[in-house]
Amino acid sequence: MGKVVSFCNPKGGTAKTSTVVNLACALTTVHKRVLLVDFDPQRSASVALGYNNTDVENNLGTAILDNVDIKRCITSYPKGGFDIVLSSDDLTAIPAVLHDNPESHLALKKVLDTVKDRYDYILVDTPASLSMISICAICASDYLIVPLCLDMFSIDSMNTLLSKYYSLKEQGKTSCVFSGLLRTLFDINQPLCRTINKELETAFSDLLFKTKITFSHKISESSSAACPVLLYDRTCLGAQQYLSFTGEFLKRTR
Repeated sequence: MGKVVSFCNPKGGTAKTSTVVNLACALTTVHKRVLLVDFDPQRSASVALGYNNTDVENNLGTAILDNVDIKRCITSYPKGGFDIVLSSDDLTAIPAVLHDNPESHLALKKVLDTVKDRYDYILVDTPASLSMISICAICASDYLIVPLCLDMFSIDSMNTLLSKYYSLKEQGKTSCVFSGLLRTLFDINQPLCRTINKELETAFSDLLFKTKITFSHKISESSSAACPVLLYDRTCLGAQQYLSFTGEFLKRTR
């Protein structure tokens, strides 16, 4: 049975999508079967891999809102060796459509449970908000990872997210395990970055991934080229750091 892992942070610009895309690619290099689920109405992961809104008839929106079989929504990404369920802006309707449903938090889980046995890992990219979409992602997941750039806004968003996560745990709505914090866009030359990093190492030592993803133009360029940095330039520092993170990820999700 595959493991569902969500990557969440209500703040934008924390490298959630870059992390999910490159982790999916890296996992295939160690022969893991991977499904990437783009659960962001802005379609960040879909766009980062070169897909347009009209590339497929069925997507995650039709699976959740129209009860289309998720198997009909899966698209192969042959360059990276993994599968993807594309997003659509229809996902913005989820909070309104599911508002009166007492099991609204299970909307994504019900969809993904039907394909968990096909994959080793299902990676979920989430929007930069703490909406019903992010709640559904957490409640569908076995593990939660928080990508975190080291500024005060990102730290504040992390605290808000973790408060909601522990609330969902207390309510019995999820059995998801908080797997850790991944420091992204890391710049050791910035005094504030060094200060926040030291505070995180004190407060969350066991939950911090050792690997830090430093700011890299190659990662930005790879998104523009519609492919993971591991395919764009495997020798660059960003690619090597994502490979290192993948090793830690595998150990934490055994």
